[in-house]
Amino acid sequence: MNILTKLCGFALFVTLWMPSTAAARRPIGIAMAGVIQSVDHSTRWIVFAQDGGPVRRFVYSEWAKFRHGHIDISPAHLKAGMRVQLSHHNPLFGPDYVSQIMLLNPPREDDGEGSSTTPLPSHNG
Repeated sequence: MNILTKLCGFALFVTLWMPSTAAARRPIGIAMAGVIQSVDHSTRWIVFAQDGGPVRRFVYSEWAKFRHGHIDISPAHLKAGMRVQLSHHNPLFGPDYVSQIMLLNPPREDDGEGSSTTPLPSHNG
């Protein structure tokens, strides 16, 4: 009976300890800065070169927030070559995704690469 008591005590300990481990997950994501290499808006896939790190591929979620300063912008403004800071999530199931993308500096019109950029919307008010 002593072993049965020990097993029940261990099972109770594991049951109570597991939820605290699950709560240790970072819900806000990992902040990363880098340059967008390519964007496919039809599938929401982004190829991103992290500063001093690897090139990553992930999706932006349907509820992701896109910002330029304090202004919310459309995801359609994301283009290759933009320098951004994002909140990266690596879920247990499914592809990596980002929940927030902040434009750090808009690309210049005269960057010499012949790329055309859509001007960012202005905030009136």
